Amino acid sequence: MKIPIILFYLLSLFLIYGCGKSLGEWSTSSLYAQKIEGTSKILYKYDAWGGRDSNANGFIILDSTESFKIDLPNELPFYNLSEIPNKINIEGVTHDCYNSCGDDYYKSTPIFKVMKTENDINNDINIITRIYQYRGYSEKNNGLERYVFESFKETRDSLFFYDLNDVESMNGQHLDELKVKKGEIYLIENKNHEIEKISIKEIKLANKTKEFVHDRDVFLTPKHKTKSSQFSERGIFREVKISQK
Repeated sequence: MKIPIILFYLLSLFLIYGCGKSLGEWSTSSLYAQKIEGTSKILYKYDAWGGRDSNANGFIILDSTESFKIDLPNELPFYNLSEIPNKINIEGVTHDCYNSCGDDYYKSTPIFKVMKTENDINNDINIITRIYQYRGYSEKNNGLERYVFESFKETRDSLFFYDLNDVESMNGQHLDELKVKKGEIYLIENKNHEIEKISIKEIKLANKTKEFVHDRDVFLTPKHKTKSSQFSERGIFREVKISQK
């Protein structure tokens, strides 16, 4: 039986785009890796582009013996981490409308409590995803902060930066100290493994209720030469240089 030409065309489009892209069709624009403490596994954060401007970005867990690959079905189901990943749990947050998207945004009441919690298993690790109302999530965004810092100190769960100056805005702010929670900290370094920039995404939830407290984006530049080796691996992503085929 002959297949009509229009049906053949539609089937071809489905096979190309409906079943997902092959790995070779993705061009990775950024890639970061964080070792998951107590395991041989690595948590990757990536951003990649494919044909027709399709974008894939998110988190994926791979064993350290595996080469990085984009595997959309196994991408973790959240936007951002809310805690430091460990061998038992990886916790993250995302949002959904709950009648607060589009024209309904300003008609809705912001809700900051967890709307739903989903649990899954990925690479033998519990994946906990907390879903928040879109308006409640967006209204807790603290905006973008940029500073140059003099020095820093690291503890098991936090980074402390000292003598910070905002040198980019007209009314630059000075901070004696800035504390950020580890988990989603990205070290951007040059070929000599010197830090050029530190990008921080800090999601803070209330300890007991898990109510959404804030969403913070901070970019820090060291005033003095700082090596990436001065930072531990716990709760910190490092940039991975990859070659495109």
